[in-house]
This record gives sequence, C-alpha cells and structure tokens, in this order.
Amino acid sequence: MNEKPTPTRGRPKTLDRDQVLQAALMEYWSKGPRDVSISDICGLTGTSKPGVYREFGSDDGLKASVLETYHRLAILPLIDILEKDQSTIDAIDALISFMTQDRTNLGVPQGCLFVMMRAEAQQLGPSTCAKLHEVRRQLLDAYEAWITCSKSRGDFADIPTDVAALFMDAQHGGAMRMQREGVPNDTVVSVLGTALRMLVLGEKPDVITH
Repeated sequence: MNEKPTPTRGRPKTLDRDQVLQAALMEYWSKGPRDVSISDICGLTGTSKPGVYREFGSDDGLKASVLETYHRLAILPLIDILEKDQSTIDAIDALISFMTQDRTNLGVPQGCLFVMMRAEAQQLGPSTCAKLHEVRRQLLDAYEAWITCSKSRGDFADIPTDVAALFMDAQHGGAMRMQREGVPNDTVVSVLGTALRMLVLGEKPDVITH
C-alpha cells in the first residue's frame, strides 16, 4: 500500500505580483484609488484576497507598491527630461510634450495617478502617503536643480527657486486635472506653454486663441 505524501504547511504561492500591480495600477488610474477595492483587483486577476494580503500586507501596501510602479513608469521619465543637457526652452517643450501625450494611443487613462493620489492623500494609508511625499520631494528637487542650472545660464526669470519649482509642480497638476476633465489636448498644451514659457527670459509665451 502506497503511503500518502505528507502535505506541506501553508499554501503554494500562485499570485503573479506583476499582474496584480498592473491591474491595480490601471484600475486606480481610471477610477480613482479610493473607488477600487482589493476584491475588485482579485476579481480582475483571479487571485485570492489572502494571497494579495500575503504579498502586499494590506490595501495600503498594495497602493504604495502601485505608486512605486507608477513612479518608475511616469515620474522618472519626467525627471530624465529635467536632467538632460539641453536649453531651457527645449526642456520646457519636452516637458509639455511628455505631459500631454495622447493617452488613447498609449492605451492608458487620462490624467496622472500621482496627481490623483495626492488629491486623495487624506483618505490613503500611511505607507502610500509616505511614498507620495518621497516622490513629490524627488520631483521638486529635480525642478529646483534644473531651475538653478537654467539661472546659471541667465535665461530663467528672477523668481525664488523653491517658488518656481512649486509653480511648475502646480502647472503639471493643473494640466493633469484638465486632461482628466476632458479639456481638449491642444488647449492643455496652450495653457502649459503660456504658463511655463513665462519663466524663460526673452521668450514670448504662447497665447490661447479662440
């Protein structure tokens, strides 16, 4: 008579972490992080709630991990533009082009998940909020370093560096909200061009015409 194999303790790990992160990222981005539950993610990915909790610890842990993924996909490329060796106006044009990419062609939702999460920070958990703070500080530091470099070339407006960095951050957030609200993309481009070109000495801002 054959002996039955001794069962191993616990369940084998079958969760696909990347699949869960991708599904959660797209759901949070399209519907808002507050309006998506772990049950929703489990339904989309065919995973169990215990499996998600084992992998990410909590709903807060999942959101923080998704934000880290989004940081690599959408925030670091923006920072790369600021760190590239190019003129101030070329950098601004590249930033505007990056912020206003055709989301439909890219197959992603309108707006910016980072901006959405910042707007809902009071309803998010401590791990997600800590990650939000970290990403925003990194972005502001990149703006400030770029502004300092532009000032050294003598082609940036006489505005305190920290104020100018916050101004640029605000323009990004505003553009993403307009995009989310369905404002035509050429209008968003014009608004960003008008605002950001004001920072460059000797540049005439784009003017919105109707």
